[in-house]
Amino acid sequence: MPQESNGLRAYLTHSTFDPSTLHGTDWPHHPAGLYAMFVDSGLAYYAYSGDSIVLDRVREMLDYQLLHGATPAGWDWAGVPYASSDAGAREYFGADDTYYCAKEGRVSGACGVGDGHYVIEPDKVGELGLGYLKFYELNGEAKYRDAAIACANALASHVRAGDLTHSPWPFRVFAHTNVVREEYTSDAIAPIKLFDELLRLRLEDVAAYQRARKLAWDWMMSFPVKNNLWGAYFEDVSFDRNLENWNQYCALEAARHLLLHPESDPEWKTHVLALITWVEKSFAVDVKATEHYRWVQQEPVQYGQQWGANAISEQTRDDMNKMGSHTSRYASLCALWYEKTGDDNFKEKAFRSFNWATYMAHEDGLITEAMAEDDFWYSDGYADYIRHFMAGMGSVPEWAPPQENHLLRSSSIVQKVSYDAAEVRYTTFDSDASEVLRLAFRPNRVTADGSALREQQDLDQEGWAFDSAKGVLRVWHQRAKNIVISGR
Repeated sequence: MPQESNGLRAYLTHSTFDPSTLHGTDWPHHPAGLYAMFVDSGLAYYAYSGDSIVLDRVREMLDYQLLHGATPAGWDWAGVPYASSDAGAREYFGADDTYYCAKEGRVSGACGVGDGHYVIEPDKVGELGLGYLKFYELNGEAKYRDAAIACANALASHVRAGDLTHSPWPFRVFAHTNVVREEYTSDAIAPIKLFDELLRLRLEDVAAYQRARKLAWDWMMSFPVKNNLWGAYFEDVSFDRNLENWNQYCALEAARHLLLHPESDPEWKTHVLALITWVEKSFAVDVKATEHYRWVQQEPVQYGQQWGANAISEQTRDDMNKMGSHTSRYASLCALWYEKTGDDNFKEKAFRSFNWATYMAHEDGLITEAMAEDDFWYSDGYADYIRHFMAGMGSVPEWAPPQENHLLRSSSIVQKVSYDAAEVRYTTFDSDASEVLRLAFRPNRVTADGSALREQQDLDQEGWAFDSAKGVLRVWHQRAKNIVISGR
């Protein structure tokens, strides 16, 4: 990745880049959400590969945000990350929406594209707050824990009950004054996940986090889960005063949380299936192709079903291009639904949509967001793309490469991992955790902190179970962090 004229790698100050030069292009950067996505992809890929270079890049991003992208102490929203910045700017403090609205050819004056200077997005405070906390769980460095707590404290002190047109936190708000710029976002699940993890760890202000979490959860289950007003996530779109611009991101990430935590909702099956179906009906649809798409693909329509796969668009008003990131997100939800319910129809849906999404990846490692794009995105091509393939292999581990050793998923953060031909070693943050691996060897011994775990037929108790036909190992350890898998 070349160095920009500002002395930094492009991904630190740009959201998009020119695939021919790899230099950043002129569109608002979106650091908070982007870096949270990179935390997920980086942690998952490190566990999968043992390649720690990805963790170095994520650390670079998080450290830069802490030093150059947090609101000042003493502001109404203090010590929280900015969701956007001007392209190429070394300091993050929102993007000039007057400039970017004009660049887009929209209305003259400020329209919200890039948020505006000194404007934050509270849902991204939740997203990156959780990213900071996960990185703390990786390496134990207190600065990341403290950054996560600052995010949670700010969210807890600003939460509101919400109603049909007001979410628990506004979508856009001036950080120094708490003056709201845009009232509604459906992305309540991001702060909820931050609160859940802090509460699990019993960190900081438990009572305040419980209160804020309950208000956000009750609102989400009472409003967007029921009325499908899944609007307002992306930083580079104009104001949506009439709640007409829906997106699949918020709906599917809420569905993912329900699938991973069915104990939180007695009706999780009904709600999740309804959310996936709504996404299919709203975003796996035929749309008129842009002029550029028609020129590149020689087709007048971007079809919702292509070669048997559901191809997913981003948002109903501002971008209905079929994208690899959003199609892979949908595929990962279908795979998770299959894992939880055994519905083979969803396994097939996941397989076909994942395959469609792979065609965004070029042989040289460049990944486009869609079939016909000039600029490439760090989010849609990398941060919000890789993590869904990793999740999919965790749900359907036989899709991982055969005759290779890979840790595909852990319920905890994997702090260390190493691979040999007939041995895998790893360390988790939590002593009570479970993992899914695909192996090239048959294990004959699994130890946890040096003590042998018992081989089991299934994992209704601590131990390990191996499916020799698929090469899939499942481990559950309850009182240890250091796992060694040995075989022949």
